[in-house]
Amino acid sequence: MRGRKPKFRHVRGRDTAFQSLLGHNGGPPLPSPASWNAFCWRKATAKSRRAPSREVLAIRLRRAAELGLDYPTYAAVLAHAGATPRTLIVVLSRAVIAYGAFGPRIAAEGSLALREEVAEKLAGLSRPEIVLVAPAPTGGPARGAVADALAATVRSAGWRTAACGILPAGGGRETAEALAALLADAGLPPGTALLIADPDAHQETVTRARLAGLLSPQRYFALPPTPSTP
Repeated sequence: MRGRKPKFRHVRGRDTAFQSLLGHNGGPPLPSPASWNAFCWRKATAKSRRAPSREVLAIRLRRAAELGLDYPTYAAVLAHAGATPRTLIVVLSRAVIAYGAFGPRIAAEGSLALREEVAEKLAGLSRPEIVLVAPAPTGGPARGAVADALAATVRSAGWRTAACGILPAGGGRETAEALAALLADAGLPPGTALLIADPDAHQETVTRARLAGLLSPQRYFALPPTPSTP
């Protein structure tokens, strides 16, 4: 508009007037601890951290056990998502199954070789729906072999598996779209789905797919660190 000065100058050199606003969520500022906004923030934070009653605590402990989570982890997921997870999405990565040079290793009976700790914990879950997904970095026959092995794993395990699929070889956006489509086909809301995967590789996936949260397989299955080589 003619005669109107621009709100921000073009960023040049060390001019950070505009850069300081990048990533801002548009929320109200908290200029000082004595401000009204800061008071409301402290009050809301204290309310969210208030200890629950004995009845509510008993319900949460039962739900945490049904999900295979300890209570501090369950409480953290509940505070983040605002809802109890009802679906577990397990990415069959190197920490969960054996891998070779070209992808997941397939056992003689045609199924994927899951670690014993992983198989036992998934078999003991009664409440959540389980979604198994396997990454397939290569296409063609290798991708089809992994898909067949994943289907054989679901048939032989006998878990409460609601869906299974192969993740694309792209980044977080492609993975998020694939998981969203898989959950939609199974009639599962993404907001109550907890992803068990490598946090470094799938943090963007959780944000884009609007999942309830993310836990590493080492933490959820109590596994040792993933080896650097297959």
